[in-house]
Amino acid sequence: MNLSERWARTTGRALGFFTQKPVARGKAVAIIAGLILVIGVADCLLGIQISLFIFYLVPLCMTVAWLGARAAIATTAVIIAVRITGDFIAVGFRPLPFWTWWHIAAGTITFSLINWILNALISLHRDLEQRVKERTKALHEAAMTSERLKHELLDITARERNTIGRELHDELGQHLVGTALAAQVLSERLEARGDEASSDARKIVAWVEGGIAKTRQIARGLLLSRIEPEELGRELGELAAASSRAGISCRFRLEGMPEPGNASTAAQLLRIAQEATRNAVRHAQARHVDITLAGDERATCLVVEDDGRGLPPAEERGGGMGLRIMEHRAVLAGGTLSVITAPGEGTRVICRLPAASSPA
Repeated sequence: MNLSERWARTTGRALGFFTQKPVARGKAVAIIAGLILVIGVADCLLGIQISLFIFYLVPLCMTVAWLGARAAIATTAVIIAVRITGDFIAVGFRPLPFWTWWHIAAGTITFSLINWILNALISLHRDLEQRVKERTKALHEAAMTSERLKHELLDITARERNTIGRELHDELGQHLVGTALAAQVLSERLEARGDEASSDARKIVAWVEGGIAKTRQIARGLLLSRIEPEELGRELGELAAASSRAGISCRFRLEGMPEPGNASTAAQLLRIAQEATRNAVRHAQARHVDITLAGDERATCLVVEDDGRGLPPAEERGGGMGLRIMEHRAVLAGGTLSVITAPGEGTRVICRLPAASSPA
């Protein structure tokens, strides 16, 4: 610690001593009166040649800090009276020299100036402290409001997703199923007649069935706004299987005893895995993706690793939202997200969720 830091700490302690009021007003009066009496007795014993006038500043400053400027005026008057009485006692009640009266007058003016300056500084300090407390409280309330609005927005989004998912599954899905059945009947009739158009009808059936599968997959993804923690491993396994059917090699591993927490947290982890896998397929041109869910008593980790071309440097990534969305989901889940990547060397996305009893 250098000299400036020591000085700052010392002045901070001194300011804190003078700006913190004592437990009770009576105690403050007793302390100040006792100090004035002790200094007055010592000043009287030393005589008029040696003055202890400067030491009266201590009870004066205490009075300003603890009792206010008006009480400090009364304290100044008491100090002057004690000083004059002590000088008269020291000279045997003979007339005091002129220079003694000059020193008393100068001390009175000095004490009045110190009273005014110190009271202004202490008032400013307390006003700043009060403003800091008010601003801190306002910021805390704003943060709480923002957090509440964020969760409300997420709840609204989840409800809208569920509504759209149900409509896709119940309305559009059923409509496509009916279309596929009608196309299948048409194909069979054309084939029975020996019409060459039967092959085109079979293609239509295949396309409609593919649309049904995609519709169900989209609806399932929209409906998964909450996942029971024990179901997370199965959902990640289905994600890996669906990705493998899409033309890449995707493998899921479960290691240890992961504890993702509640249903909302588990859903956020699944969304992160979905986004990371989607980015690996669409943008990184990966051929193989590994999804790992691991955990112990300290943390639960989700790792999505691919062998794609990696991410470009941060300044060249443009305005993509994928990483930001994953980071936001990680924060909502109470964890952290890290991305390890290099051009041409693949990407590893790690979401770490500390256990409730473990420090982050």
